Amino acid sequence: MKKIVGSLLVILLALSVHAQNATPFLERTLTIRFEDESLTQVLKKIGEQGGFTFSYKSGLIDRNKKITHEFTNKTVREILDQLFGGTLQYRERKKHIILTAAETGSSNGTQTVTGYVVDESTGRRVKNVSVYDPVSMSSAVTDKYGYFQLEVPKPSAEELHLTVQRLNYADTIVAVSKGKQGLLHIPLKINEDKIEAVADSIEKNLRKFWLGTKRVTASVINMENIDDTLYSNVQFSVLPFVGTNHKLSGNVVNRYSFNLIGGYALGVSRFEIAGLFNTVGGDVTGVQLSGWANGVGGETNGVQIAGLLNANRGPTHGAQVAGMLNFNWNNSYDFAGAGLVNFFYRDSRGVKVAGMSNITVGEQQGPHIAGLFNFTMGNVTKAQVAGALNFSAGEIDGVQVSGLLNVAPKKIRGAQVGFVNYATRVKGSQIGFLNVADSMKGVPVGFLSFVNRGYHKIEVSADEIFYTNLSFRTGVHQFYNIFTVGAKPDSSKDGHEPYWTFGYGIGTSPKLSRRLYLNIDLTANQIMNGVSLNYLNLLNKLYVGLEFQAARKFSLFLGTTINGYVTDTTYDSYPELFTDYSPEIIHDETFTNDVNLKMWWGGKVGLRFL
Repeated sequence: MKKIVGSLLVILLALSVHAQNATPFLERTLTIRFEDESLTQVLKKIGEQGGFTFSYKSGLIDRNKKITHEFTNKTVREILDQLFGGTLQYRERKKHIILTAAETGSSNGTQTVTGYVVDESTGRRVKNVSVYDPVSMSSAVTDKYGYFQLEVPKPSAEELHLTVQRLNYADTIVAVSKGKQGLLHIPLKINEDKIEAVADSIEKNLRKFWLGTKRVTASVINMENIDDTLYSNVQFSVLPFVGTNHKLSGNVVNRYSFNLIGGYALGVSRFEIAGLFNTVGGDVTGVQLSGWANGVGGETNGVQIAGLLNANRGPTHGAQVAGMLNFNWNNSYDFAGAGLVNFFYRDSRGVKVAGMSNITVGEQQGPHIAGLFNFTMGNVTKAQVAGALNFSAGEIDGVQVSGLLNVAPKKIRGAQVGFVNYATRVKGSQIGFLNVADSMKGVPVGFLSFVNRGYHKIEVSADEIFYTNLSFRTGVHQFYNIFTVGAKPDSSKDGHEPYWTFGYGIGTSPKLSRRLYLNIDLTANQIMNGVSLNYLNLLNKLYVGLEFQAARKFSLFLGTTINGYVTDTTYDSYPELFTDYSPEIIHDETFTNDVNLKMWWGGKVGLRFL
């Protein structure tokens, strides 16, 4: 047991020695006493206890000066500062601490301020504390030993007012007289209110991006610590935090901002330009230009132009123009133009133009124009215009125009114009090759319109030429499509193949009374003799008649027709059309293009189902 305890003591002692050796010489803590000893002897004893030697020029110190003092748990830096009153400066090199005369100011008038920051209640030195001069934008961050060194260029006032801030601690202002030498000892007090509010203050803007970096820099620490907003009239930078606002860039609102490659700021109030990118944690007002990307964490008011990308977390007012993508996490107002995509996570208001697509998760209030498709999850007001597809999951109050497909799963008040249109409830019109709807208060116009709660009829009829015809009528009463086929069974006499027809037409059926409707139809039917379709043989009919609704899904109809029979005079093998009945031809004319038109009066009668 004694051997085990002894081994543990040896290990603990070794770890303690290793930790002490890893500590910089100036930060090593000593407890030492001097009794009327010369300054040279004092330095020798400090070096022996600290594990280093001093190096200095002859005549730098008063070797014979007598020292009587006791230091308890003080760093070597603090001991030297007290011995020399801040008249010397110290730096480490290998196994030495080199002493030189402290400069009261450099050739350009820079003042150096050094010191420690400690926790007021515990006395523990506090790391990652921001110490800055709000006038010159100079800043420093305490190291893990709580030490800082701040260079303030050309202080104009007789007294510097430094701000000291740390996450979870109360803000502190320290007054430093111009030209003061020696270490400062700055106590900080815990602020409970600040602890509770820190999450909100950080999340307000793009600080998360910089705070998320693996490399914790002074700039990142400053953004985390400093709640104050600083202001600058003009700033120049090469990269974020490499510029005239130094490491405080993330806490400064600039009136004018010029970034050679890129920059980061808390805000911009007038104008900003960058060769590649601008990133702003807060609000931007005015004009923001970049060769590559603009990123704004707050609200944008004005004009934003980027070669590739504009990304905004807050609301956007004004105009956005991007070569590739506009990305908006909040509401977007006024105008946005993108070479490829406009994306809006919340509402889109105003005119949006994109080479490929406009995508809106919220509501769309204003026209969206896209080369390929528009996609909106919320309601749409005004218009969607796209080369291929328009889609809105919400209601539409306006128009959808596309080259291929319009989709409105809910209600649309307005019009759909495209090759294919689909909607559930339409109050307006659909214009396209194929129109599909559940219900409609309006008119669908197209080659085929199907309204689930609209007009559907299967028709069996006979006329003076073809005694057996079958038609399908679909759409609404105001306007419907007619698809028809017919046959003349007895036409196979004399060795001929039977005649049959196929055709298409349109019509309207206004209601005259509770059970009586007026029918006006216009159809065109190609007459076939076999299956060969190599000549013009077209029978056109204008039908006007009455339909009586005898039962819920059964009606009878009767009416008159005016017929126009069109043939090609250069073709001499037409079969005889009038085999059983020869109507009175009221008009017979051959046109200059070798087309003959014969016209006569006729009639049609039949039954309808559905």
